[in-house]
Amino acid sequence: MIEEHELKGIPYGIADFKDFRIKNLYYVDKTRFIRDIENKGSFLFFIRPRRFGKSLFLSMMEYYYDIEQKDQFDFLFNGADIYQKPTKEKNKYLVLKFNFSAVEAKKDSIERAFFCNVRDSSCVFVDKYADLLGIDSNEVKNKLEQSESPAMLLNLLLRYCHGKQKLYVIIDEYDNFANTILSDSGEAEYRSITHGEGFLRSFFNVIKAGTTGSDTPISRLFMTGVSPITLDDVTSGFNIATTISLDLDIAEILGFTGIEVETMIEYYRQTGKIHHSTPELMDVMGQWYNHYRFSLYSDCEVFNTTLVLYFLREYLKKSRIPDPLIDNNARIDYMKLKYLIISDKKGVPQTQLPETNGNFSKLRQIMENDSLHSTIVERFPIAKLTSPENFISLLYYFGLLTITGSDEENKAILKIPNEAVKRLYYDYIKETYEETGLLTIDLSRYEAAMKDMAFKGKWKPLIAYLVDRMEAPLGIRDLITGEKALQAFLNVYLGLSALYLVYSEKELKKGYADLVLEPFLAQYPGLKYAYLIEIKYIKPHGKKSELTPENLQKIKKEAESQLNKYSLDEKFRKSIGQTTLKKLVLIFSGNRMVHHSEI
Repeated sequence: MIEEHELKGIPYGIADFKDFRIKNLYYVDKTRFIRDIENKGSFLFFIRPRRFGKSLFLSMMEYYYDIEQKDQFDFLFNGADIYQKPTKEKNKYLVLKFNFSAVEAKKDSIERAFFCNVRDSSCVFVDKYADLLGIDSNEVKNKLEQSESPAMLLNLLLRYCHGKQKLYVIIDEYDNFANTILSDSGEAEYRSITHGEGFLRSFFNVIKAGTTGSDTPISRLFMTGVSPITLDDVTSGFNIATTISLDLDIAEILGFTGIEVETMIEYYRQTGKIHHSTPELMDVMGQWYNHYRFSLYSDCEVFNTTLVLYFLREYLKKSRIPDPLIDNNARIDYMKLKYLIISDKKGVPQTQLPETNGNFSKLRQIMENDSLHSTIVERFPIAKLTSPENFISLLYYFGLLTITGSDEENKAILKIPNEAVKRLYYDYIKETYEETGLLTIDLSRYEAAMKDMAFKGKWKPLIAYLVDRMEAPLGIRDLITGEKALQAFLNVYLGLSALYLVYSEKELKKGYADLVLEPFLAQYPGLKYAYLIEIKYIKPHGKKSELTPENLQKIKKEAESQLNKYSLDEKFRKSIGQTTLKKLVLIFSGNRMVHHSEI
């Protein structure tokens, strides 16, 4: 056994590549993708969700290409894939790097904050390369400070570089603060910075000018973000950048593969603090963090980088599976996206409740259906966000949907990737219902009833409470029509608890169970009960009512037969361990429950 302090540290939240050497941190080698990137073109645009390691990858690129880091190459890259066969462009550039995630997105000071970010990055560049450029760093920095706008500042800086050393411009999180403005201040404020003479558009016009013409200063550009919206809004005519986000050969460029996660677990097993087997941990992490695919033609799935590092860090602290399993920082990131489904009501009287927009119904449909088919659109303006394919594409780019294959029309087949993202959907729907005044849940009552259901087998109080909430508000009654909608509603609210993994339309014995509550035994080994729930729906209206005692009995027997068949599934039986399985029949007419029983 090796003491923990002798092993490489877990690099949670570390985005400076040099720190991995200085602080002896565990590095999952992604340097082999440098060769692929160089072959794709000079000016590239790349999208991945937050918390997948974009900033670290760009930091690695910066050290690799920076001419001032030539003497550090052996120290930084020895042992990495690229070290054995580096490219001809190694340490050949002056690197101008901008990180716009640091821009404070307050609408009254956003332009000044952006200016300061560009100025500070430019001053670092000037200090580093003054000798190579043949300039007086203090004099140039004073002139940059006097610029009237970020675009003028950048234009001045590029003039000092013209005809001299070649630049590699790296832009990290190009869209971060613009997306925050959209979320916090609304579409009008967003348009003011991205359209017309907005400072962000002017800045990108200077970038483009620096890549065109004879003897241009910018030889390469690599820009990353989380969505394609801002690119289309701010860069009218910015047709120099090739979008590589869906390319097959770099599908694994970010995120961890299953083999990489297994290797990491085995490495930290040397601490003696990991008591679960590697397959057990892979099963938990796979359910919660895996199954992202970033190319239509890739078979490889990757794990969310940050959540894997969070899991291992927390496990080694307490020698147990973390609780909660979703890192709060990641949850906060995703909850900022609620502006996608709640109408822009900035500036309206505070007494007026926000309203859902057309995208919210699409979100509900995602919960109601096992998968959906859509073209993934590479870029589109904010004005076209409500287009179904654009909204679905945005959910994919944000990591809220993932590719599972393609159909005969070559459209992507998309699903919710894992349990962590599924829980975020639950939160979106629950909080949207609350914010729009459609429905509220007493969480203390809910949690008490859920514990009784999980540990005592008392399921009726919770089901009755959820059905009561579903029947009460008129707005909810209008939304919940049909078996799929009922199933989705119960899926969301039963899924709010950490005690169960909730599955909708889970395949069991060549059939599909409506709802499965699988006890999360890896986290809560004391759980006593598992549940299979079959939901049946009887149309409430019509010339001849279907709600008759005979029909009710027939439907009940059909549901019981299905439940008995599902309960024989060997894999499911194994997953619920020694818990007692309860099989429930719930029959609704409209949104009113007309029968409930246990078999």
